[in-house]
Amino acid sequence: MGTETSNWYNTMCLIGMTDQRGIAWHYRKEDQGDEPNHYPQGIPVADIHRRLFHWEAVKVPAFYMPVEGRFRKAENTNAVIRNDTQELFAFVSDGYQTHQYGEWLIKNLENLIDDDLVIGSAILLKNGAVACVSLEMPDSVEVLEGFSIRPHLMATTSHNSSIATTYKKVTTFVVCDNTYAVALKENGEQFSIRHTKNSGMRIQDARDALGIVHKMTAEMTKHIAELSEISVSTMQFERILNEVMPLPTTLALANTPAQNALSRASNKRNLIHDLYRNDPRVAPWQHTGLGVVQAFNTYNQHFSGTDKNRTERNIMGILNGAAQKSDQRILTLLGV
Repeated sequence: MGTETSNWYNTMCLIGMTDQRGIAWHYRKEDQGDEPNHYPQGIPVADIHRRLFHWEAVKVPAFYMPVEGRFRKAENTNAVIRNDTQELFAFVSDGYQTHQYGEWLIKNLENLIDDDLVIGSAILLKNGAVACVSLEMPDSVEVLEGFSIRPHLMATTSHNSSIATTYKKVTTFVVCDNTYAVALKENGEQFSIRHTKNSGMRIQDARDALGIVHKMTAEMTKHIAELSEISVSTMQFERILNEVMPLPTTLALANTPAQNALSRASNKRNLIHDLYRNDPRVAPWQHTGLGVVQAFNTYNQHFSGTDKNRTERNIMGILNGAAQKSDQRILTLLGV
């Protein structure tokens, strides 16, 4: 299952609000140990500190061994490691500033939120090198009949230099447990802070950039309603499918076993067709812009690639913006 095992996903990924959203697809009771990682309501902050963020990332001097065999300290180079397991995360310069998870993902979120918001998930990936926490409303919001959403604020950072500390607006589509992070064509959908020596959390700047989760509900409700009102003919859907998943051309098949390439492409297209026409997570909105977005978003998050690394791939896709680019491409093709 990617870098992490099933045991990791079922102990180091805490999932809250399961009374509202159901269990995560990677749930395995036998891998939970003595304490389940699913919470019927919001996740207690104390549990996140105790189970996930009880350690710190520290900078230590980096040394190298020249040919004569004596260790020397590398100038302007440090190693970032876990202070409990000694896991090596990255080599960084003297100016790199670690952003501890407990402070930057929990304490700072508490300064941004209203009292009636809860923590819906807290996740560690890559042996602790990446972490994220989501802040959301206790109740799902039904936008259309049978279609509910959970807008939330996602906070993430890393100790391996892969992700700046970032606070961004995302939404979960409850019907399919898909995460939707596409920008709503407004400024301020994301607020990032680099790991620099003088980095600091400018709370008012973050508030101005992100707004409040309650405002997101109105934004997403309007966005989803607009998508549902876009009429998409069968011919238009086929054009979008051909753009996103074209069949290989003769040139593309020149150095590839033709039958295998065609079969793979055809299988993907057939699956998209089946989702669009028959899957209960998608089909109720067939022939609308929402149905098209749902078809491709559901395929990418639940069917693309292999299951063994799906959880990490989906989460990282949200954190690094890959999922947003994919969703945005569909919206562009729809003319939104």
